[in-house]
Amino acid sequence: MYIRFDKNNQVQEKSTQNISDIIRTIREEKKLTQLYMAKKLKVTQQAYSSMENNPENVTLKRLKDIAELLGVELITLLGIDTGLVQQNFGQKGGNAATKMVNNYTTQEQNELYERLIAQLKEEIAYLRTLSKKGE
Repeated sequence: MYIRFDKNNQVQEKSTQNISDIIRTIREEKKLTQLYMAKKLKVTQQAYSSMENNPENVTLKRLKDIAELLGVELITLLGIDTGLVQQNFGQKGGNAATKMVNNYTTQEQNELYERLIAQLKEEIAYLRTLSKKGE
């Protein structure tokens, strides 16, 4: 799976590919060279080329570094659908702070949801006042 970005850094297109193709496609879409990536990772261009062409031989930490340089999540490089992602932080004894990320909603949809939530809050407040009057 590869991700093609538009000029606003929003996902424009997805397609099924292997990890090597995903890394190369994202790098090229962001107009980054192998030499640039190599310098940022403090390796030679040949070493980076080998990493990009044979990612199965690369450590997880190095893949995370590549993902960070490309400005994407590691799961994107691995070709995992990131439509709905759950991240747990600081789990100790069953207690966890959870963050749900829905990457399928657009800004317009988010604004619509926010307006709907505000409207529902107003309705709840109104119903509470009616309920108190009836007591």
